[in-house]
Formats: sequence, C-alpha cells, structure tokens
Amino acid sequence: MNYPPKPFTEVNETDLYHLMAQYPLATILSADPNTALNNTCQIPMLFDETCSHFICHVTANNPLTLQVSKSVKLLFNGPNAYLSPNHCNNETLPSWLYATVEVEGILELITEPQAQLAAMNTLTDHFERGFDTPWQVADLDDQLVNAMFKHIRFLRIKPLQCTGVFKLSQNKPSHIRQQVIKSLMTKGQDSVAELMRTHSKQR
Repeated sequence: MNYPPKPFTEVNETDLYHLMAQYPLATILSADPNTALNNTCQIPMLFDETCSHFICHVTANNPLTLQVSKSVKLLFNGPNAYLSPNHCNNETLPSWLYATVEVEGILELITEPQAQLAAMNTLTDHFERGFDTPWQVADLDDQLVNAMFKHIRFLRIKPLQCTGVFKLSQNKPSHIRQQVIKSLMTKGQDSVAELMRTHSKQR
C-alpha cells in the first residue's frame, strides 16, 4: 500500500523544520507498558541547532520522564482547512488540506544543572521573542529558579527520522490550485493558502 500518496510526501528538511518552528506544539507518543496503546501529551518543542536536538521541559510527573533512552514520536500539525468544491467551481470533491510532520527520536533527560539552565534560557528567549520586554529567567532570584526546577524536568530528543505529509492539492491542475488559494484567502484561511502558494512555486 502506497500511503501517504507520493504527491503529498514531503521530504525537504528545510520545509519540515520551518513548519515545526511555526507550529511548535507537538503531540508526543510514547510506549505505555500497561496497555497496547501509547501515552500521549502535548508539549511545545524547540529544535536547538547548536546540538541538533529538540528540547523541552515537562512537569516532573509526566510519563515522558520514564522514557529515557527509548524511542518516541513527535507529531507536529501545521495549518489545515476544509477543501470545498465551492473553492473551485465544483472541479474537485470535498477533502481536507493539511500539513503535518512526524519525527522519531530517542529521548534523553538533561540532568546537568548548567545544561538545564541553558535549556530554560534557550526556550524562554525563543518563545518570548516579539514582546517589547521579553521575560527572562534572569529576572528570578536563585531561590525561585531552584524551586521551579524541582517541579520540572528537561528533555532532549535526538531526531532519527523526519517525514512530512503536506496534502495541499499537489495532484490537481494548476488552475484549480490557484482558484483554491484565492478562495481560501477570501475566507480568512491565509496560512493554508500561503503554504499552498509556496509549494506551487517549488513544484
């Protein structure tokens, strides 16, 4: 079985990492020893280019803390929208437009105090961008930092495989895609429309 269909399979790492940076909240799947199903949790992730790992922090009682040296999967969901035949004069059937990235990697705990502080600073500095007065860990005194770190754990995930599914009507003629992009823009679905437009230029 050829799934996902080849036109929708995205392997360009630049596009994959760009989407994960724009939509950092990942659903993380990890093995549950008590059932045949996975544990799932939603955690914002950041790819740290200095060490080529994803980093994050979680509460101390998060099941992920029991997955040290084990394989986990990260699922990132980008923009999505309903594809109506009304978008293109009934020249297509109802469907859905979306972009997702799946990462398989090995989970590690960050245990060194300096590495923990560095991870916290990296995460905070990144997600505080755009504020006029970004909050910084340095705003806290050592006692508050130590108290906070007692309740959280820092994780790094080494990516082993990264694959994407960008289902953006790549299998449709150009004139249909352009109609859909224009219609999505009028409906306020700018992010999906822009992603379609970008991929139209690349193909």
